[in-house]
Amino acid sequence: MSAADDRHFDVLIIGGGNAGVSAAARLLRKGVKRVTVIEPQTVHTYRPLLSYVGGGEASLRSAERTQRSVIPGGCTWIHDSAVAVDADQATVECGSGARYRYDDLVIGTGLVPDTDELPGVHDALRTPAVASNYLDHAEKTWRLVEAMRRGHAVFTVPRAPVSCTGTTIKPLFLAAGCWKRAGRRNDIDITLVIDRPHLLGVPGLDGRLSERLRELDVRVLYNARVDALKPEDQAITVANGDAIEQLPYDLLHLVPPFRGPHWLEASGLTGANAHGLIDVDPTTLRHRAHPSIWAAGDGAAIDTDPSGGALRRQVKILVDNLLAARRGQPMSAYDGYTVAPVTTDRRRLIAGEFDRAGAIQSSLPSFIDSTKPRATAWAFDRYALPQMYWHLILKGRL
Repeated sequence: MSAADDRHFDVLIIGGGNAGVSAAARLLRKGVKRVTVIEPQTVHTYRPLLSYVGGGEASLRSAERTQRSVIPGGCTWIHDSAVAVDADQATVECGSGARYRYDDLVIGTGLVPDTDELPGVHDALRTPAVASNYLDHAEKTWRLVEAMRRGHAVFTVPRAPVSCTGTTIKPLFLAAGCWKRAGRRNDIDITLVIDRPHLLGVPGLDGRLSERLRELDVRVLYNARVDALKPEDQAITVANGDAIEQLPYDLLHLVPPFRGPHWLEASGLTGANAHGLIDVDPTTLRHRAHPSIWAAGDGAAIDTDPSGGALRRQVKILVDNLLAARRGQPMSAYDGYTVAPVTTDRRRLIAGEFDRAGAIQSSLPSFIDSTKPRATAWAFDRYALPQMYWHLILKGRL
């Protein structure tokens, strides 16, 4: 085999997270031979479990595996970072300077903090009172929650895109449950700053969650954007239209605004989409301008709330459509199904399944109210799903 052959792959996948690894496994199970994943990280994290790490309900160790151990057998792992795509030449350039060619390209890069929109995110996280399950500080979240006796706790939810809006609200409910059990709830004021007019945009779910927030006496600021971080003063500036408010905190769980990596935009793959999302057809997951490029997950413009449950369906449809396109056959359509599992207290959870129109799409029997918090839903989310992730989803079996 020539050196050129070593750098030319049947399907090249950028990103070794849920999307990339599960897509690689499915492709291999479908008979595709030369499948390669580009991923710089050496540790693979089951990110939905980080909410439970931040709530003292799971260890970080249980959420992690080595990247090498999750790469499917028969798949090549390139331990490098993609920095550019030349769609016309069907080439990916990596940070090392290496270039790789592809017949089909699958992008599953996810999102990065939008530090242009909100400067100082990483500096704030280095201060004692700020943590974020979304930015690899879940253990710090739990230390702060456990240690807090009184004062002001602030939780933020950014504008879209963000990975699973339901998960951004979990830290608040888990923290409130901890403080209630410890008899400290009445000594701690909680504020939720949410940069959108609603929680999830699904009336049935929003009603349940709003009711729970009222029970906990949480102050909710809708359409409120975190405008500035002032960690030296332990405060954030919040903008709501022309109104500006400074909120002090003793604990800040910060979920910053996110966007797609800048290099995707520089590579001409984002079209006119806001926040650097990859310009795919939201039903087929195929790039609108480059038919050999496909994308799924948080960084793709799929017009639905991203989640792990959504990704399971997306990856299956993406792989089926990639192979159908090669055979000249009709492609399947993704309906925008997603799931927003929200833990409303220590042992109860709302599964929150819906489509891109905001209509409930419950997998439960029709006579069961899927918007009601349930202990069984919590147990499935906390214990069953992680095992399914490691043993079925990442292996392309589910």
